[in-house]
Amino acid sequence: MLNPPTNLIKLSPKDLLRYSKQIVIENINIEGQKRIKKSKILIIGAGGLSCPIMMYLTGSGIGHLGVIDSDKVEISNLNRQLLYNEIHLNKLKTVSAQSQLHKINRDCKIITHKYQLNKTNSKEIIKYYDIIIDTTDNFETRNVIYETCYELSKIYVYGAVDNFSGQMSIFNYKDGIQYKDLYSKNINTSQNCNVNGIMGITTSYLGTLQAIETTKIIIGYKQKLNNSVILCDLINVQIKIKKIYRQKNYTKIISKNQNKAIKEKHYGNNNLILIEIKDNKEFLKKHKAKSINIPLKAFKLYRTIEFLKKYRNENSLSICCNTLDRASIVSSILNVHQIKHNLTK
Repeated sequence: MLNPPTNLIKLSPKDLLRYSKQIVIENINIEGQKRIKKSKILIIGAGGLSCPIMMYLTGSGIGHLGVIDSDKVEISNLNRQLLYNEIHLNKLKTVSAQSQLHKINRDCKIITHKYQLNKTNSKEIIKYYDIIIDTTDNFETRNVIYETCYELSKIYVYGAVDNFSGQMSIFNYKDGIQYKDLYSKNINTSQNCNVNGIMGITTSYLGTLQAIETTKIIIGYKQKLNNSVILCDLINVQIKIKKIYRQKNYTKIISKNQNKAIKEKHYGNNNLILIEIKDNKEFLKKHKAKSINIPLKAFKLYRTIEFLKKYRNENSLSICCNTLDRASIVSSILNVHQIKHNLTK
């Protein structure tokens, strides 16, 4: 319940002492702390984005924190998932997280869901929580989150990262934008960002942003991110907020047969621009015939957008990327600028 009757919520002397440094903040005070204590938050995924969210929300006094994940801790997780250490290797992340979070704040009730979210169980799980935080790394799960949150009118805090870049937004909040306004829900693939490198600094930064925005929603602070997406390029220290409008989707997700047809058409059609999203080394190592390369960071440049706008009416734009989080970021940028495109592999 995001607007609980705070007169019925009691803060103990221990609560007042423990949270005194945040209670004195004008935007939180006693009423805000009561709302924090009453909140029920579900975090989907227990990886790099999730770790700082779990730690900070638990430390702030969240009443109930649900964590859903079926993965076990691997040694390659430890560079960015700082809630875990080597004693947790080969143990379930949810169980390890619960143990670690109890060390931070035993008054926070940690509910573990030791399985993956799917179409079958999503409604039964999500309906018990006030805010849903997405820290997953694949579109299939995100589509389930979107559809379920939309149906149950649950606020959906979204985040995605890739290398030193990332994005986050809030969906289904006060009749605002939905996930489909940022990216199509019809993508049919199971790939994820595990094939890419990732820095713990990046996941920590984006996860902290998700925790901040979640807290602001809980305490009723006026949400300035509503109907916008934050785009972060941490390697170049560029943070931008882009307005997103509820409009038709400018992304076309194509099937395998359509993909084949586009490839065949491409070789004899000068009106088709095939763009690969790779860094220069990746592109030189392997790329499709007649494709051009535009690295992810270049999509944040004004001249790149102007180039694509110039040719969008005369040419068909086909974005080729095997990495879904890169594709998500690029597609959201193009959608913001109303540049029609399709995605292919």
